[in-house]
Order: sequence, then structure tokens, then C-alpha cells
Amino acid sequence: MNRNASSISTKSRSIRRVLIGLAMSGLIASFASTAAETPSMRHTHFMRGQVVEAQDQSLVICIGSADGASIGQQLDVVQHRRVRTGPKGMGRFEREVVGKVRIDAIVDEHYAEATVISGTAGKNDSVELAPPKE
Repeated sequence: MNRNASSISTKSRSIRRVLIGLAMSGLIASFASTAAETPSMRHTHFMRGQVVEAQDQSLVICIGSADGASIGQQLDVVQHRRVRTGPKGMGRFEREVVGKVRIDAIVDEHYAEATVISGTAGKNDSVELAPPKE
């Protein structure tokens, strides 16, 4: 009887492991399909690129559909300035938000056209998704 009970106990543990594995797989698949339908954290909080061309108020920025860009999104324009040089030539930089742009058209997965809606923007400035207003 002990031998049979031990065998049944081992089988039930194996079955339990398989069921837990299947349940975990289902949860992961469910999460993956939900994530595909909603913007990722990267796209809602960390989308960042650069102004590659600037003519008057019209810009081409290095943020496209692969980055989660969409028409109408507003991005902050950020300039980086050296504020101090260290003893080995390394510098300390500061960031300053100098303007805001709006995406007007998605060119492809890498680029978009944008318009300056406030402040200034120039070639090589950084652009990043404006934080949501609270």
C-alpha cells in the first residue's frame, strides 16, 4: 500500500506541475496579447529622438512608427549644455526644455514630420514625449 500511495503521490505532483505550467503559459500569452494592443511603458514614458532637419517651424525628427509615434503627439524639445569641464576633460551637462513640437505625419518606422508649437527647436536638439499632465 505504501508503494502505491507513493506512486500516486508522485503522479499527482507531476500532474500538478504540468497544470501550473499550463496556467502560467496561459497568463503569459494573455499578457503578451494585451501588451500588443496597448502602448508599452517605453512608448508612453521613454520615447526619445532627435531633430535631424529643421526649416523654420517644420522639422523632421528621428521618432517613427517603430517607436510608437502617432499623429498629434506633443514632444518636448530639449537642449543639452555643458556647464563645467572636469580635470580630465569630461564635462557636466544640464538639460533644458526649450520648446514643444507636435507630430504632423509619420514618414516611416524611423522618422516623422513635426511642427514647432512653442519655443524653439533646431537640428540636433533632442525630442521626447512630454510627460502626461496630472
